Amino acid sequence: MAAQGTSSSPLSGTSATSTSPQELPSTTPLTSTAISESPRESKASSPSPQPQRASPEDPLPIAAFYGPLDAKNPLLASFEKEIRELLGFMKKKQVLATTAEEKHEFHRRCATSLFNIWTKYAPRLPDDYYNEKLLKVGDSLCQMKEYKLALWQCYGRYLQQFCTNFDEDKADARQFKTVFFPKGFGDKTAALTFHALSAKNICNYQLLCDADVNLQNKESVSQCLSILFSLRLIMEVALPQEHLCWIIFNGTIYIYTICRKLMIVGQIIIKMAINSIALEYLLWASMCMESSVSLLSVRYLTWRATLYTAVCQCYYDCQAGVHGEAFARRGLAKIDELRQLELMSSSQSQDESKRYFREATIKMAVMIFKRGVFESRRKVKTIFRPKIRLNLKEAQSLPWPRTITDRLLDEMFDNSASRFLAVLEALSDPNRRILQTGPVVSDEVELRDVVSELFIAGKELLIISSIGPSGTIGFPNTPLTERTNVISLDAAVKFIKLAFTYEEWGLFESLAMQLIYFLQRQDDPQSKQAEKDLTLLIAIEPLINLKKNKGLILPLDSYKEGESAQIYLKHLLSCMSVSLIILVHLLHNFCFQDVQPDKEIVVDMIMFLWQKCKLGIQKIIMSRNEYKKFTQKIHSNKWFYLLWQINEVIHNYKLEDIDIAVVAEVTLRLSEILEFLGSPRRKFKKYPDVPLKTEIKIFPGTPKRIMEVLPILKKSPVEQLFFAYELLDKVIGVMNFNCVLTTLPSGSPVIDHCYVKYAPEVDGNCYKPITANTFIMDLHLELIQAQHRIAVINLIIFSHFSD
Repeated sequence: MAAQGTSSSPLSGTSATSTSPQELPSTTPLTSTAISESPRESKASSPSPQPQRASPEDPLPIAAFYGPLDAKNPLLASFEKEIRELLGFMKKKQVLATTAEEKHEFHRRCATSLFNIWTKYAPRLPDDYYNEKLLKVGDSLCQMKEYKLALWQCYGRYLQQFCTNFDEDKADARQFKTVFFPKGFGDKTAALTFHALSAKNICNYQLLCDADVNLQNKESVSQCLSILFSLRLIMEVALPQEHLCWIIFNGTIYIYTICRKLMIVGQIIIKMAINSIALEYLLWASMCMESSVSLLSVRYLTWRATLYTAVCQCYYDCQAGVHGEAFARRGLAKIDELRQLELMSSSQSQDESKRYFREATIKMAVMIFKRGVFESRRKVKTIFRPKIRLNLKEAQSLPWPRTITDRLLDEMFDNSASRFLAVLEALSDPNRRILQTGPVVSDEVELRDVVSELFIAGKELLIISSIGPSGTIGFPNTPLTERTNVISLDAAVKFIKLAFTYEEWGLFESLAMQLIYFLQRQDDPQSKQAEKDLTLLIAIEPLINLKKNKGLILPLDSYKEGESAQIYLKHLLSCMSVSLIILVHLLHNFCFQDVQPDKEIVVDMIMFLWQKCKLGIQKIIMSRNEYKKFTQKIHSNKWFYLLWQINEVIHNYKLEDIDIAVVAEVTLRLSEILEFLGSPRRKFKKYPDVPLKTEIKIFPGTPKRIMEVLPILKKSPVEQLFFAYELLDKVIGVMNFNCVLTTLPSGSPVIDHCYVKYAPEVDGNCYKPITANTFIMDLHLELIQAQHRIAVINLIIFSHFSD
């Protein structure tokens, strides 16, 4: 959980080590039905309780009856022992529960046990001790990712003492304070109440992500916005109280985490609206950090700069770059104000403080450069005199700085690492995926020149910092924001992927091969994933770059035809058919290893391969009238090999990350082929008994042991039919779940309608459906029909054998 504080300690030690946004764990849905039915009655307790006898209404004595409330108290010791044993059991058994039945039984036992413990001890424990223990157990459950149990049996139990029908979505700060803090913020339970309210929101968010990881359902987005509103209400109430600054700090972390999620996976139709709402809450979080005196110290400067950067990114995503640059300049001014205060203070500036200021300044300068590098080069419409353009190919042989972009980088940044970070940010587009290749979309030649100049600068910076005299590349593990000329491995990989996206093929090939050389000698998971990503991009490049263009940027000087990396590249690029086979073979192998490639690359390659494979599969199915010829063609056809490998990769990944229409089409085509292979032969034209060939035709240049006989073709017809039935059943279930997630409040699925943008109306709805496309419904029906046909064929086969 995030940081906490008490009334006696405004900034506890834990507040500095709050859970970072990147460390918030994903959850596993858990089913627990045990929950208290009524709020716990409050009991008066004093600092030095006196032993009391049990009244007739209370058959069991309370804890004070046994003596002082310390570790020697037998009732408290028994309670602590049962809680400790339950948490220990959960940690041990959580890993062993693998099947759905085992997980359900495990969750049921844990929920029942915890419910019984609270019911047994709650009436006998002091209020303050009981409430603190509720929250501590809830925090332990959250660490084990048991969010539903923590929500129902810990935080929910604590909040039951307040109004149970309070609607936070319709309340203001005054009503919120009246309900949850009737005794004011000086009461010792105020910190516990803030803790429970914040933890309740985080548990709800984690459970929401479990149920709908990509926020496909409009209701999921609404729930996220409701959680954000609740967090803002909590922060609004706590903001005037300086000793509750830990609530503000943790609230900004939660808001940042949820807003980043909304910005990344928001629905396309309402993406702009989501970004504007996320911007509102990120601005609120930034202003709250500035409004709290305790959070204005240098200690929290890095987090403030992170919030400022998120606001700027949100502005850029909303196509409001001018506001993003203005906010970055404002953030830079706030950082400079803090620096001046530090210089005027009696304490001397330490190296750590200098590092904080340097990192924050670089982040803001990068956000300013992101827009400024393009806007400074836009053609002024009132001037008709043409500008003299620089020959970029000739400029690449000149010494640094060679272009206007190089000089701007020199003016704004003082080392290669920060300049390279600025280049990456200026080239990055969150709305553009890696395999969406092509130059920058602009009619202005000057902007296209800026993109080329950025790649020229990035290439030069990478050579200076990472390539040694021997021509080999190296990447020490050093952050980009430190005062150094060393560029990190992650930044170099991102730059190479950007070269692929912008179709700078010569630069991409030379850098990718150099980097693969380096990555092959590394053992860490990050390097292994980067190696797989670049290998897949090298394999797919000839299928995209059909005209064999090299781009404007020259490759590295050490790029030679005789190097082993070049031989490896030529080995992959024999011809189009072989490249397809190698690509799907590499994709299949990589996806079944411990370290897998980037999910975005895998999903886009599945879509690309399916478009290439679809026409070939249709031609195969058209020749199904003759069983023998059809079967022979299946055993020797590369398209069926591609189809099988695509299906394997799809089902190895989470299906919700892949277009459900593609999943359904691949399943239909594969099940249709397996249906004909497993059908009784008496339905087809008889042919002489000719032994069936099991070899696959090897195309020229194909590496050995790539195209082998597929396992499914070695199975009996009954096994093939059973596999097709199970595959269809799985995909039908996934499609049912997907339809539930993507259903609009009107009852129609969002994916079955085509939307166009209209001029804004009074109600603010800019998008209207123009047609009802029932493609997904048709696919769903075809899946059910195919499953029914295969079930009937199985019955025919079984009845034939029984006769």
